[in-house]
Amino acid sequence: MEIIFITNKIKNIESIVVNYVNEYKNFNIKNLNIETLKKIKIRINKNQFYLENICIIKIINEKTFLLEFNKVEFLKEIMKNNSLINYGFKITKIKNSIELKIPNLSVEFRNKILNILKNEYLINKEKIENYRKKFLSEIKNYYKSKEDIILAEKFFLKELFLIKKKFQSIFNNFSNKILNE
Repeated sequence: MEIIFITNKIKNIESIVVNYVNEYKNFNIKNLNIETLKKIKIRINKNQFYLENICIIKIINEKTFLLEFNKVEFLKEIMKNNSLINYGFKITKIKNSIELKIPNLSVEFRNKILNILKNEYLINKEKIENYRKKFLSEIKNYYKSKEDIILAEKFFLKELFLIKKKFQSIFNNFSNKILNE
């Protein structure tokens, strides 16, 4: 049985976890700044965008930012869906911009910010599950003998279980950090 085929598949799945960690490892609720706001994902018409890709973020003061949108449609969609309000931010519409205020660190605000991480975690967990299904079918096509297929599936599923466990642990650590800062 050739292990390299499976190892490459496992690396693809591990990259999902690594990307999640890189994106949110510096997420600091006490110091929400432009860099943190840039990484917030907003859903517009079934597509997800980083906030930095749809608007220019300017600092008004330590806890207040001005978001100037590239397209009025983005602004309208965010206002309609309460995208930023759902994360706990207080917003005021000013012409084609939004003034975003970061509230004090309450338990409610922490939980809403935690939803950002949770949503991304669930999206990535779903990606991992889709890869699992795809790779299991590829294993059946790649290997010819039943023994090799069974061994490859066992090896792959064992590694996948460890990756999922690690990913869950990372999410729990991020969550605890946000709730306890």
